[in-house]
Formats: sequence, structure tokens, C-alpha cells
Amino acid sequence: NPEIAKKLATCPFNARHLVPWANLSEHITKCKDKAFLEQDVASRSCEPPPEHTGSTWQAPPCNEDWE
Repeated sequence: NPEIAKKLATCPFNARHLVPWANLSEHITKCKDKAFLEQDVASRSCEPPPEHTGSTWQAPPCNEDWE
């Protein structure tokens, strides 16, 4: 229903959570999925960034003879 959809906001932590716009701030502070996201961000911040070594891919030798 488009009229009902206009009155609902999507949770930034879980797109399945549709809440009235007036309750969005309250939902964001209490959303259970927020904890999973914060936990993931915290665990990644403790890891050193991966070293960039560049690509090691090389083209295979060409066996074709066009002459």
C-alpha cells in the first residue's frame, strides 16, 4: 500500500525493519541489529590493514603463430 509505505522509514541496520517516521530515532537506539554492526566495526578496527602487494597475474604464453 503506497499510502502506508510513505509513513514508514527503513531501519539503517536492517532493511526488514519498517517503522513509523516518528519512531525511527527510538528504533535506531534500540535496534538489536545495531549491536552486530558495531561489533563488526570494532573487530575490524583492531586488525591491521592488509598490505597492498599488487597483482601477480601474468598472461599465459601465446602459442599461436599468425605467419
